[in-house]
Amino acid sequence: MTLEIWAAVPTPYDEAGELALGQVAAQAERLAADGVDGVFVGGTTGEFPYLSVGERRALAEAWAQARGGLRLGVHVGATDVRDAAALAGHAESVGADLVSTVAPYYGPTGLTGTVDFFETVAAAAPGTPFCIYHFPGMTGSRVPIVDIVAAARTRIPTLSSVKFTDEDLSAFAAVRASGVEAYFGRDELLPAALAMGANRVIGSLYNLLAPQARRVHDALAAGHLEEAFALHEPFRRIAVAAGRHGGPAFVKALISAQGPDLGATRTPWGPLTEKDAAAVVAFV
Repeated sequence: MTLEIWAAVPTPYDEAGELALGQVAAQAERLAADGVDGVFVGGTTGEFPYLSVGERRALAEAWAQARGGLRLGVHVGATDVRDAAALAGHAESVGADLVSTVAPYYGPTGLTGTVDFFETVAAAAPGTPFCIYHFPGMTGSRVPIVDIVAAARTRIPTLSSVKFTDEDLSAFAAVRASGVEAYFGRDELLPAALAMGANRVIGSLYNLLAPQARRVHDALAAGHLEEAFALHEPFRRIAVAAGRHGGPAFVKALISAQGPDLGATRTPWGPLTEKDAAAVVAFV
């Protein structure tokens, strides 16, 4: 079984912090050369909370034009369901292969409200597969994902998958058993997910380590556990360093160091402090 890899791509900015869409083609070219299968645009790595609706539309259009043979997933989550639905419709209009949204993320929302939100967004892109983006560490959602999937399957005909960004591997197994596709999103736990049968991933570190992820997959498939863990070590090291030195801003800086230059993350995630920037240089 092969491993399907999607890179959660950073949003490129110029020195003034404005979109630098001219860099998207270079991003796409690099990822294609690394054997990446698809890109996930405007997600957490793409700093979606800090982009305007207009910027998010422009970003999706740029990727639609530059992607070549890469599959295109567009994250459309927003606090206003009308914005999310409008972005979903726009993503479909530019040819996205997948439309995705996180759960409502400001204030507690129960099962019914969460699925209502997903249904409204998915209905705005009726011809495009819909992916639930499960990231409780960011959204604060406490609704069990398996309950969300069960309810959503009865109401959302385009529901195809879950982007699962969480450490709860028992919940991941339950999602896989539910019949929808599951894209694992915790890059630092890749070997564990692969051992449980994962064959699809979406994550930021695949901007850097997609070929290495395939080697991890192949080593595990061959039963070479120690080799797989050793091959996975760069993922773990980056995750630990990111936790100490700026999180998404650190990862974006690492990606920029390999080219093309994607600029700094926007406030409040960036820019990096001098200490954290020095850590990037040392890490590279």
